[in-house]
Amino acid sequence: GTFVAKVLAGGAEADLQKILKQRFTKVMHVKPPASRSDSSEKFVVATGFKG
Repeated sequence: GTFVAKVLAGGAEADLQKILKQRFTKVMHVKPPASRSDSSEKFVVATGFKG
């Protein structure tokens, strides 16, 4: 399975990443090209759900 969520820098981003790395084989952050460069928004994408 795959998990995608919009996150803002400075929140519980580190905690979320830690949990996702335990449950998924690959976790990455993606900043869409349409997002303003000064915006703190990005997406976390996790693939390969371990179950």
